[in-house]
Amino acid sequence: MNVIIANKYKDELSSLDIDVIKRLDGEFDIETITDTFANFYFNRMILDITAIKDSYNIATIQRLSASLDATKIILFLSDDPRYNNTYLSKLISLGIYNFTKDLTGVSYLMENPNSYRDVAQYHDLAMNDQKNLKNAQSNQFAGKQQQPNPSNNAFAPNMQTQRESDMITPTQTVFQPFMGPSFNSVQEPPNNSMYNNFNNNADNGYMNNSYNESIESNTKIIGFKDLTDDAGATTLVYMLKKNLSRRKVLAVEMNKNDFSYFNDSELMSVSGNQLSTVRNKFNQFDIVLIDLNNSNLDTDGTCTDVIYLLEPSTIKLNTLMRRDRQALERIKDKKIVLNKSLLTVSDVKEFEYEAKIKMFYNIPPLDERKDSQMVLDSFLEKLGIYSDNGGSSGGLFGIFKK
Repeated sequence: MNVIIANKYKDELSSLDIDVIKRLDGEFDIETITDTFANFYFNRMILDITAIKDSYNIATIQRLSASLDATKIILFLSDDPRYNNTYLSKLISLGIYNFTKDLTGVSYLMENPNSYRDVAQYHDLAMNDQKNLKNAQSNQFAGKQQQPNPSNNAFAPNMQTQRESDMITPTQTVFQPFMGPSFNSVQEPPNNSMYNNFNNNADNGYMNNSYNESIESNTKIIGFKDLTDDAGATTLVYMLKKNLSRRKVLAVEMNKNDFSYFNDSELMSVSGNQLSTVRNKFNQFDIVLIDLNNSNLDTDGTCTDVIYLLEPSTIKLNTLMRRDRQALERIKDKKIVLNKSLLTVSDVKEFEYEAKIKMFYNIPPLDERKDSQMVLDSFLEKLGIYSDNGGSSGGLFGIFKK
């Protein structure tokens, strides 16, 4: 049985020849929708985008995908230009692969739901964002009403339609490996402007004060520690720093030189005996991201938050359990994040039940060569950090603000 939530297009959706167990008509905040259907069994949810309050804000849709099984949702989009390729890319990052702009697409997706492969062409494509944004603002100011038009932008991605061939296809580029500087020893800090700035500006007042006295309360210090082998803390810290490029951010790696491979002079690799000099300057930044490695900074009070990373593959989890059967039990009340994860919402719930732990977030495999990725913005938002990657303040896509 299926669910329909409709607003502007309720008449169109009423004409669908499907079995409906529950229907809601009107405009609802996202909490009402998730609370109503979180424990409600349904086969598919056909969701009129105009039935969601603040649907242009992708963070609203993120809350939907976090609470309901995204694979069961079919989004019926309007022709409003704000639902452009950038918006579709963000939907895909949230695991929502089924979206269309006509009834034929809805009927098709009921029986043929998309996989990521079907929608990959839409991922991270940004077609004329500024033009679309300007048009959307003009239409909103003029009070123009957008109506669905089956012949215009009507698509279900895995249907072979003319619209699919009209879409921009991703440019194929040959990967060029990053040729970062080499370092002789982890004991020697990288020769970069950020580290030199610390040394040049260090003063005895900071060095003589205790650590807690030198850190201002508004500096967020977030540590990342791999629980399973190679769970991706180093790359994740690097990617988060890029997503936070508009903020004052410091990224630090403890006791290794893996940052050197990213060829970024603002990444710092330090050893334990260099930490005190660097740590006393943390208050110069809004956010400090630390790849903890084998340090004890997750337990000595340095971090305001610690993220423990699990890669949920069978071999990685079994290796962890054989090494330490109490590893998850000891941190069950901490922030545990699945990284490089291909698990669906239902898979995560099953994993939580079996492991008797609660996941803080589920991060899919990502491309570290991209400057900003929506799924990481959503992760940062859950941590209470706003990346401000959505545009200038007041813009329609200014989702995350300082």
